[in-house]
Amino acid sequence: MFLADYHVHSDVSQDSRASMYEMVEAEAKMGMEQICFTNHCDMCDWHTYQFNPSCLTRVSETMEKYNAMLAEHPILPIDVRLGLELGEPLFDTERAQAIAASPELDMVMGSLHILQDYGDLWNVKFTSPEHCRQIFHDYMDELIKMAEIDYFDLMAHIGYGRRYMWQQGWDEKLSLEGYGDKIEHLLRLLIDNGRGIEINCSGIRDGCGPFPDPEIIKLYKDMGGEIITVGSDAHKAGDAAKCIREGYEIIKSCGFEYVSTFKKRKCEFVKI
Repeated sequence: MFLADYHVHSDVSQDSRASMYEMVEAEAKMGMEQICFTNHCDMCDWHTYQFNPSCLTRVSETMEKYNAMLAEHPILPIDVRLGLELGEPLFDTERAQAIAASPELDMVMGSLHILQDYGDLWNVKFTSPEHCRQIFHDYMDELIKMAEIDYFDLMAHIGYGRRYMWQQGWDEKLSLEGYGDKIEHLLRLLIDNGRGIEINCSGIRDGCGPFPDPEIIKLYKDMGGEIITVGSDAHKAGDAAKCIREGYEIIKSCGFEYVSTFKKRKCEFVKI
């Protein structure tokens, strides 16, 4: 079975210390044939909640470290693609679009970690199930606004805020029962604009389930969605490709026969 990990970080991301080659080597050992580096490029600084100027050099940093890796290891054990996890575009949509247009990139992943009224979700103190649900509603509203901006190929880890709710003892998740209208609206926007989703396996690794939930993945497929990737969201070699096989089994159970890969922003479909 073809295996590709399309959500991989390295020390280009501020929250990773692993070199690109460490991650390449670890992913190869886990049986991956292809990976896509998706280092963070956050339009909003997660400490100050102001525009993050470091995002302006993220693509050049990626290319510098990638070329340094190739100089030391000219033959890589797996196929490496270069992407970006471009987050919080609503803080500066024009700059987000300009960064996404960088010709060096194979894929751009749109993501949301910081809600304008709450800050970064990892730093929120969740106080009740009702509080969790309100944040999920606000989160969905921002994802819908993001989906209207023409800058990304895939929407990352839909519903990932569950991780922090789960860690704080609240068993809440983004589900069709509670948020069906907004989820369907979001998926329709993505499908109609030729964009995809990922199944982010980091939640499987952490014990709270994938992002998004399989019922959302199945709805995306039933609505005509075709573009989907599988990602570990690994930030260290020890997490490289963790639960990727489980992710592939989930998308197969939802009706997908192909997984998506990207080269210079062009989507290709590979039989699972």
